[in-house]
Amino acid sequence: MKTPHAQWSAQQEAIFSWFASASGNLVVRARAGTGKTTTVLEGINRAPEEKILLCAFNKKIAEDKLRNPAGEAKTLHSIGFGFVRRNWTNVRPDDGRGERIARAVVGAQAPDPMVRLVAQLASRGKGMCPFPRPGQLAEIAVAHGLEPDEEWEDEGWTVDRLEREASACMARACEKDGTVDFDDMVFLPVRNRWVRGWWDLVVVDEAQDMNAAQLLLARGACRRGGRIAVAGDDRQAIYGFRGADSGSLDRLKVELGAAELGLTTTYRCPRAVVALAAKLVPDYRAAPTAPEGTVRVIAEERLAGEAMPGDFILSRKNAPLVGVCLRLLREGKRANVQGRDIGRGLVALLKKLKAKSIPDFLSRLAKWEGREEARLAASGKESAEARIEVVHDMADTLRALSEGLSGPKELETRIEALFSDSGPDSRIVVCSSVHRAKGLEADRVFVLEYTLTRSQPGKPPPAREETNIEYVAITRARSELVWVRKPEETPS
Repeated sequence: MKTPHAQWSAQQEAIFSWFASASGNLVVRARAGTGKTTTVLEGINRAPEEKILLCAFNKKIAEDKLRNPAGEAKTLHSIGFGFVRRNWTNVRPDDGRGERIARAVVGAQAPDPMVRLVAQLASRGKGMCPFPRPGQLAEIAVAHGLEPDEEWEDEGWTVDRLEREASACMARACEKDGTVDFDDMVFLPVRNRWVRGWWDLVVVDEAQDMNAAQLLLARGACRRGGRIAVAGDDRQAIYGFRGADSGSLDRLKVELGAAELGLTTTYRCPRAVVALAAKLVPDYRAAPTAPEGTVRVIAEERLAGEAMPGDFILSRKNAPLVGVCLRLLREGKRANVQGRDIGRGLVALLKKLKAKSIPDFLSRLAKWEGREEARLAASGKESAEARIEVVHDMADTLRALSEGLSGPKELETRIEALFSDSGPDSRIVVCSSVHRAKGLEADRVFVLEYTLTRSQPGKPPPAREETNIEYVAITRARSELVWVRKPEETPS
């Protein structure tokens, strides 16, 4: 979101002053739509250092606005791959390396599903704990749903065994074989201690979304005596499930001995939306020129009729989006559900259950759901409740997708057609989980309110990440926010 360049705010001017002349390190805590990237880029343009690095998720956007000839924008993977190539000559990217190493580690006779599970756990480990302590990979396996099914556990594929195999894969990945995969580009320079401080000023954008290895790489790229500036929004930290270090801003502030400056005035959201978000994030402010905007409530039965191309429909879970998307299609409106990888996971489960008809599939799905819930509940792990929720979401999504179909092949075709990675599109209604919509915005946003996790009388308050999810959902709206409720929850 752009800010009015002719009249920078006092908060922005304070950040520019740090970039221009301050010593030490800086944390910029920037709320949604406050012009964080624009402000950071302008700060870099005023910095005096001779070598400046911006670690950016979107390199092209950063490059287009970076006017300081001493500055360069790179993704963390390109930075890491540069360190790899300086230590390993004639190396090429190969997305199949992780699974190939897993096969070599666990042996030719190991079942394919377990080879893939070991490779997936090693991949998570490379990002979340490049130097794993005993038990840490097992904790990650449980927390991120990488545990073997009951049938595999009976054959000796326990979580402890997965940990041993994944740890061995991480060690084997550090041996040169002429290839690297995407994870290795960040992992190898950190694990093999190849990172060198080549830049005088290192700026890290979206720090709340980075995992441990990425943060170590970015920090190591700054020369001794140089400056580091870290920008992000701790209240948009919603990717703990995929390994992001949700406490990174606070931790880095302490570790770097950094000063803190804030960006709290949004140039995206109207006043009515900001007032709602401020109940969750009290320092959130509307711009002086912000319009009033609209916040209203509708019953779910009206959603398909009201939603139009260009609108977002957001949900905490995926399953409710399927029914919404199918209703939109029946209304003759183009729509999709964001997340091609979600579709691939559903197809994988469909094939695993080997059903011969939809009734047979639904019966097998219910048995799978029950087994998984019982297994996870019996584990006694802290993450069991969250994992059970994921199992139910997958099962509910597949049940919704099966509606009106006659066979598994038809279901597979529907999944492949419905799930996409198109992103914002003025020609379609975009149905998305809140996680998929982070970083995006639309004039009108519908939020399936009943999918959010909120405080309830007599129950412990929800985890911070749950309130962060609601904040992210609310702050996607540039003009109008529409809460969608079940008919019985809608005021008459």
